[in-house]
Amino acid sequence: MKINTGMHPYSRLGMMEALEGAIMTERRLDIAANNLANADTPGFRRQGITFEEYMLREQDGTRRTAKGEVTWQDMSIGTVHYTENQWDFAINGEGFFQVQTPAGMMYTRAGNFMLDRNSRLVTQDGYPVISDGAPVILEDTTGKHITLSPDGQFFVDETVAGSLQIVTFRNPENLERMGRNYFRETPASGAPETLDTVNIQQGYLELSNVNSLEDMINLIDLHRAYEIQQKSMQAVDQMNNKAANETGRLS
Repeated sequence: MKINTGMHPYSRLGMMEALEGAIMTERRLDIAANNLANADTPGFRRQGITFEEYMLREQDGTRRTAKGEVTWQDMSIGTVHYTENQWDFAINGEGFFQVQTPAGMMYTRAGNFMLDRNSRLVTQDGYPVISDGAPVILEDTTGKHITLSPDGQFFVDETVAGSLQIVTFRNPENLERMGRNYFRETPASGAPETLDTVNIQQGYLELSNVNSLEDMINLIDLHRAYEIQQKSMQAVDQMNNKAANETGRLS
């Protein structure tokens, strides 16, 4: 949890409250805009953010408050779209594909893969998909029929040629988001565990779980709230200027 220790030793001051509210609304705007921008991104998981207020230890005899920022991610299943591409795969239910990256093992729901020049199944970034601790390699498939059974077995002309392993986590919502639809395990998420029973669809792709209409309405509401907070700060500033310039003036 990220803690903002506040900008003033006193709470409930108009300018400070309006400014903190504007900062929080701006963070919500950033996340809502990012959700909408990835509405059609395969395997994307929408995010949200909440803020909580805490009372810190007294300093100089005054009470200080802090804002706790909690970013969460919605791990619900996205819409599955039929693509007809034999290298597109969608997981029905929980689980992640394993991907070996230069930064270590990552996990993703984006199944828009392809074959590289070494016959390895790789992501759009060229990272190999891992199964049973090794890259998934399909021998020269030119002119051959490639299929994947729902339980993750690859067949080349009806001969088993490999498998696609799916893993899950005890607390997937605590995975660390690494960008480009990759996640990394954390102590809070737990270690990856192989799923014994899986259901994978070939020729399908899971899109994001973003509700475009809902997030668009939320974005509009946040823009309005941000404008109101800016006006509040302007009003308080005008009152302070008036008090400083006119209070105590001799008539």
